[in-house]
Amino acid sequence: MEGEDEGGLKEILDYYSRDLTAAEEIINGNIHSTIKVIPELSGYIFESGGKRFRPLLVIASAALGGYRGPKAHIAACVAEYIHTATLLHDDVVDESDTRRGRASANNIWGNEASVLVGDFLLARAFQMMVQNLDAQSLQVMAQACMHLAEGEILQLLKSFDVNTTVEDYYNIIFGKTAALISACCEVGALIAGQEGERRAALQGYGRETGYAFQIVDDCLDLAGDPERTGKPLGNDLKEGKVTLPLLFALEEATRDEIKMVQEALLAEELTPGLFAQVREVVERHRGVERARERAREHAERAVAHLGVFEDSPQREYLISMARFIVERDG
Repeated sequence: MEGEDEGGLKEILDYYSRDLTAAEEIINGNIHSTIKVIPELSGYIFESGGKRFRPLLVIASAALGGYRGPKAHIAACVAEYIHTATLLHDDVVDESDTRRGRASANNIWGNEASVLVGDFLLARAFQMMVQNLDAQSLQVMAQACMHLAEGEILQLLKSFDVNTTVEDYYNIIFGKTAALISACCEVGALIAGQEGERRAALQGYGRETGYAFQIVDDCLDLAGDPERTGKPLGNDLKEGKVTLPLLFALEEATRDEIKMVQEALLAEELTPGLFAQVREVVERHRGVERARERAREHAERAVAHLGVFEDSPQREYLISMARFIVERDG
């Protein structure tokens, strides 16, 4: 993003810079092991960047409840470890060669090492929670991990399935994305001692923001700039994922267009020509535009959840984050 939106995000990052730096130190400081490949592979992934969106949401949600301190930094690290573990596992399942514009870990160290280091990060995350957070936070994150697994399994079962529905899509993205983002916000609330209506509000904010985040990611796979996203276009289609922009386009597509999309999904190889044809159908029926609009609706629902909190800079920052993610191009 350029201009005002990027400036707004920079203001948020500047405001929480001390907290994010503390969280980053914990992230990099807890991947030590006598097994050399663990810090090597983990360090490679963490050095490759990433948005640190989930750690920021933990920190910002706790700050909205009035807490800025070490427990939020530890919980932020936990969130990033869980998220990174799922990325390592996903790249193996999806047979991905790249991640964030670089060679994926499984491409360098192999599938076995990637899966096992992902397991290590999950174990470290739960060790840190047991040692530093309360039982409720542990329960919330454990539930999110279960939903993550369910979402990925459902996505695997629905891969290359031309009969995937919008309901199927939402069940998948709740598990693979929205559940963890919701948990990040809820744990932030718990760390700050927020219960009842306020805890539920942050949980709902995270869920709706998670939906918006994933829908935008799926739009960028069809119509983004690979230099900004760090991923080649058409990855989802190549992996057999039927995402919301495509589903919206198929709702209005002709019989011949639907047949062509089905053939592209089931083809042994998604050639550039086939992808171009699918993208043309999506463009013709405004699939990306309609999906972006749906993402904006989720962002506004997220904002509405924050109505239980009084006006404050911390509340405005969370509002800005929800609205920023639906306009991003990378």
